[in-house]
Amino acid sequence: MKKKKNGAMHTILGNKIDYDTYKTSKQVTKVMYEKNLTKFNFLEDNRDIIEAKVDSLVESIRRKGQLIPIIVNENFDVIEGQHRVKACEKLGLPVSYVISIGATSKDIADINNSQSGWKSKDYLKHFSHKNHSNYAEYRKMKDFFEEYKLPFTVGISLLSQYAAMNGLAKDRGPMPAFRDGSFKIHDLEKANETASRLIKLKSFVPNLVKIVKFSIAFIKISGLENFDLKTCYAQLEKNSNKFDKCLNQEDWNEAMVRAYNFSLVTKATKGKKASKRISIRKEGF
Repeated sequence: MKKKKNGAMHTILGNKIDYDTYKTSKQVTKVMYEKNLTKFNFLEDNRDIIEAKVDSLVESIRRKGQLIPIIVNENFDVIEGQHRVKACEKLGLPVSYVISIGATSKDIADINNSQSGWKSKDYLKHFSHKNHSNYAEYRKMKDFFEEYKLPFTVGISLLSQYAAMNGLAKDRGPMPAFRDGSFKIHDLEKANETASRLIKLKSFVPNLVKIVKFSIAFIKISGLENFDLKTCYAQLEKNSNKFDKCLNQEDWNEAMVRAYNFSLVTKATKGKKASKRISIRKEGF
């Protein structure tokens, strides 16, 4: 009797399934219920519990029950669904769950990356935990954001030097690496220097600094030939109206150059030092 060859294997919830053998369907695991909710372990590198989300789930579960089981591993570590556990706890209800054998905290981001639930701060918290091989980079990022309080897009552009080198291009830039835990800081000293300049810029154009595209444009021009920081501060304060009709990033980049160059003294006169114009054409961005 010939031994049957193994078909194509696929892993579902930690179970190896020969899906050539099962053409239609097969029960892989059971949905189980647990009344003792202290049995579930919340992992430190999961995102923080958001009470508003728990309250929303409380109302949903009260009306329709728990429609989607949570995912735990064989140690009852919650891999996905911690907000559902908290909602059921508030309602005094058991939690339905499935076990994914071998799942770890490192799978949390992968699961949530395919959903819309996680925000940038959640990934930052997750990968800052010592469970992850690249945690030191993420802890530096965390410290950077806590110090400068910059919008996330601006901060990650500085840390990756993406805006300085590419502007906000149509590709996703540093975000895929950030979300999969492999992000590397390009030049922390340079990022700190530019972030400090942006913070100081608030005293000259407080309303404009709040706009991400303005900050990205400032990052861009600060690397141009002939750029002078004191000149930039003075010119932006005088010519802030140059940004009134900006829509896309290219508009903001060009307006930043116009504001910098407008009525600039290019020849030294008595009491006035000469300044040099900057050009985005020459730099090719």
